[in-house]
Formats: sequence, structure tokens, C-alpha cells
Amino acid sequence: MAKITQKPKDVSCDGNSLAFAIKQLIGNYAFIDLAEVVEVNADQTVDVKRLVLGTTAAGNRMEPGVIYNIPYMQLRRGASAVIMDPVEGDLGIIVVCDKDISNVKSTKKSALPGTERSHSYGDAIYLTGIASLNSDPIQYVHFRNDGIDVVSPMVVTVSAPTIELNGDNRVSLNAPQIVLNGQVTQGAGSHAGAAVFKNGATTPADFAAGSISLKSHRHGGVQTGSGSTGTPTV
Repeated sequence: MAKITQKPKDVSCDGNSLAFAIKQLIGNYAFIDLAEVVEVNADQTVDVKRLVLGTTAAGNRMEPGVIYNIPYMQLRRGASAVIMDPVEGDLGIIVVCDKDISNVKSTKKSALPGTERSHSYGDAIYLTGIASLNSDPIQYVHFRNDGIDVVSPMVVTVSAPTIELNGDNRVSLNAPQIVLNGQVTQGAGSHAGAAVFKNGATTPADFAAGSISLKSHRHGGVQTGSGSTGTPTV
């Protein structure tokens, strides 16, 4: 509870007295604030410290304390989620619930308020970082007017039982080296066509056209000699 400080002008008339009383009552409640993440906990909570400092009755700086173990928001739908946990140093926004949420946090279901407290920082929830207050990201999903960029300086992993890439015009893989670990099948669906290699293709195993092996294929009725065969003919 903040100390109530009263000045002569606050009681100079009924209007000022009422305004002072309302201001003091509202000042004792927390609603929305900016905060810095000072610790990320294993139980999906964070410890934060408010960025806007308080002042004493004399107008001196008053350092806010740390708010411990508050939940943080995550985009969820059933068993699906966009997981992007906060990190220490993030500058973001917290909202404060109307009532004590401690029983809901512990039981993860409907519950009565643990106490009669109202709009207390102990019932805050960290929402997200504020773009203009933090440094530029180095990995991100960027939704632009002309497309979507997925950028990371590290490994990007997509895992699923089946993965499909559908392009109306083309699907391009651009890299100095492309490694395919698994059987490669050129299909015969609605986009069927011949496989074209503009550069050489090599294998330590064998190439086959139908049942004809490039390594073991032989021609019958040929008389051997000291010369070499000619080049293939159409």
C-alpha cells in the first residue's frame, strides 16, 4: 500500500478533495506496466522488474522490487503452440488480473481467489516483448505484403510423419550442397515429367534403365578383338 501524501491544495475545495481521494485509491492498484525480464524459471514463469520507477512524497527516485514467478503468455490451441520463451533482458508488457489468481495457477482449473487482494502485482502476467524497446531480432518469421520470410542464422528443423511442399509454379532448393537421405522417387501425378540434370550425375553404385544395368549390361553375338567400341548411338 502506497503512502497517502496530501497537500493543501488537495483539500482546498470539495472537488479537489474528491479528486485527491480517487487518485490515491487508483494509485494503490496495478493494471498495466512495462517490465524487464530478470529471470526465466523452469516452471514457465518469469521474474520481472518494472521499468517505470516510483517516487517518494518528496519526489525522490524509488526503485521498484522484483515481481517473482509470474506466468507468461504463449500462443496455444489445444495441443498446438508457438513456443517462444522469454529470455533475460527482454523488455515487455505485464497486465495485472483483477483478483488473486494463485489458486488457479496451482490447480490449473477454476478456483476461488486465494485472498481478497485486488489488482496486485503478484497477480501479473507477462505478455510479450515490445518491438521498439528491444534489439532487432536475428531469427524471425516476417509477414510482408509480398510474401513471408523465415530467417535464422542457425539450423531450421521441420519434423513430421509426412511433409508436403506444394508450389503452383515451382519449388526451388538453393544451397551449395543438397543432401537427400532416403529413397528418391519421381512421381507420375498431375505434375509428372522427365527428370533433367544440366550437370553430370555420378554414383558409386549402378544406373539402370528399366531392367538394364549400366554396369553389367552385355550384348550377345559380338566378336571380341583388340579395338574399343564406339560411342553410344540413338
